[in-house]
Amino acid sequence: MISIRRSRTIVLPVLLFSLTWLLFSGRPKWLHHPSFAATNGTSADRIPPSPFHPGLVDFWDATASALVAAKPDCSLPTEPIEAPLHDFASLKKGFDFRPDLLAIPQQDVDKMRDAHARFVAQIPELAHKLPYAADTRGIAVAASGALLPVFLVSLRMLRRTGSTLHVEVFMESRKNYEQEICEIVLPPMNATCMILSEILGAVPQRLEMSRYQLKALALAFSSFDDVLLLDADNLPLEQPEHLLTSEPFLSTGFVSWPDYWANTASPKFYEIAQQPVPRTSERAATDAGQLLLSKSKHAPTLLLILYYNYHGPTHYYRLLSQSPAVLQGDRETDKETYLAAAMSLNASFHTVRTPVATLGYTQVHDKQFKPAGMVQHDPRDDDYGKTNNNVLGSSKELKATIRPAFLHANVYKTDASEMHEVFNDQIRSQRMWGKTKDMVEQFGRDVEKQVWAEMLYTGCHLEHAFGAWRNLSHVCKKIGRVYKFLYN
Repeated sequence: MISIRRSRTIVLPVLLFSLTWLLFSGRPKWLHHPSFAATNGTSADRIPPSPFHPGLVDFWDATASALVAAKPDCSLPTEPIEAPLHDFASLKKGFDFRPDLLAIPQQDVDKMRDAHARFVAQIPELAHKLPYAADTRGIAVAASGALLPVFLVSLRMLRRTGSTLHVEVFMESRKNYEQEICEIVLPPMNATCMILSEILGAVPQRLEMSRYQLKALALAFSSFDDVLLLDADNLPLEQPEHLLTSEPFLSTGFVSWPDYWANTASPKFYEIAQQPVPRTSERAATDAGQLLLSKSKHAPTLLLILYYNYHGPTHYYRLLSQSPAVLQGDRETDKETYLAAAMSLNASFHTVRTPVATLGYTQVHDKQFKPAGMVQHDPRDDDYGKTNNNVLGSSKELKATIRPAFLHANVYKTDASEMHEVFNDQIRSQRMWGKTKDMVEQFGRDVEKQVWAEMLYTGCHLEHAFGAWRNLSHVCKKIGRVYKFLYN
């Protein structure tokens, strides 16, 4: 009996210690398993409400009704079209050729102009309803599902710059909510999950919006006054705070960045918006991977952005691009709607004059250069932005004078579950954005190595956290093998 009692006095404390250690020393690996996540926090009654501004439902109630009431009473032609592309940097000043490829009957142009005018007439009243926290700054991103791992890499790169800006990441609906990411991973990095359907579904007029349209909603529904709208695959290279607290943003309240190409909007769009047709050489097409907007200065512009995007897939995306697809991506997107809205209302804006620069790699087997990233520049340096050179590294003067602000990873997404395959099959065992020496010279650090380190982090520490990776295996092992090859 004495030996039995002694064993109990030893075993019970050990058992209690073991249980305590499991609970408080860190989450055991089985807590990361998808089956656990699916049953412990993703049901509707376990999802906490998004911290939207209290007045947002009333604003959207009125705005949604106005958007529907001003629907164009016509359809656009659906046959394939392809506007000719002109490299904007090589255009001569005064070049004004603008193709008119959409065969829209004049009566339909008139209908669209009347619908546009009806909505514009309601903008002043709707703009007064737009809610936001005055004198605040932050970042809005639309990302969920397969974009969530990509966004997390961008977020971690943002924090590497020293930025402390609050980030609101917008998800389409409650089915996109991911408990571990939203409640454990993001809050320490000052980021918050926002569920768009909480507002979209709270009003009688239920509008269906998805894909590119969600960016306009993220911009409108964000709680900030001064907003950086950022794509999930866009990597800040400096603290965005500096861009929001200096010229040209302070005076204009609106800053956009250029794409490679000249704008190819149909001249009929300008007739509909009742604006003069600008010369093609006046400004480039827009890279909407990043955008700065002040709601206190541009609430009317934001309303018209919503109008162009709600009616975008059926009308305005095609009017503003005249092209179904070209090169590496779909051009009928939201990208031209933001600047078009400001121009249609004669609002103030600044478009960055420094051309987009290209990052890439030279293929081993054929020595061909392959683009793999877009670098956008600091608008504060635009006094110097007069060069037409748009290949990073070819102008020492440009490198020394104009600061890079964003790296848009528009070719290879920074997803640890996919990059190991891209690396082996397409990049063929080499870096994707150039040599280490060149990158350090351009950015003051090896940005590509930092991005791979963040992909390694997401692949190994969050391998079982993302819903998009639920059926994948060995993400950590595969991305680790690539990282070791490159940097160890």
